[in-house]
Amino acid sequence: MSAPTVGALPTAPQLLCAFQGRRYEDRELLRSAHALAELHARRAELADVRLVAEIDCRRTELVDDIDEWIAHEVPAHRPDAALHTETLGAVVDRMARSWADANQAIDSDGARSGLTHKYWYRLAELVDGYTDLVTDVADGRRRLPGQ
Repeated sequence: MSAPTVGALPTAPQLLCAFQGRRYEDRELLRSAHALAELHARRAELADVRLVAEIDCRRTELVDDIDEWIAHEVPAHRPDAALHTETLGAVVDRMARSWADANQAIDSDGARSGLTHKYWYRLAELVDGYTDLVTDVADGRRRLPGQ
């Protein structure tokens, strides 16, 4: 049985678990989210611009996969619903990067550093924004680009 969702969309805790590598196998969007987090973690360690470009190309494919999944799984909403400025794939990609940055800060600067706090605070803001967004989409108050 799958974990609870907001409509067809995963919750922020589900995304965070997927980023971490837990409980993502049963949902296509969560598998893509996990892959994005892994790519961001690898990207941060690379200096070779060709490898960075390959990772960015794969990230673009995963963002497109998420957006395509949304187009098929999330019903279109009223045309008068407020339009969100970015696709859900782009939002998940930003969250994955923030998650990778926050974990890298812990590894490099320790859990008590100001930089670590800054990165985890930023991730918390993105989690709140994601939660608001998927709630509004599920309730028909907001629509995603391409819907």
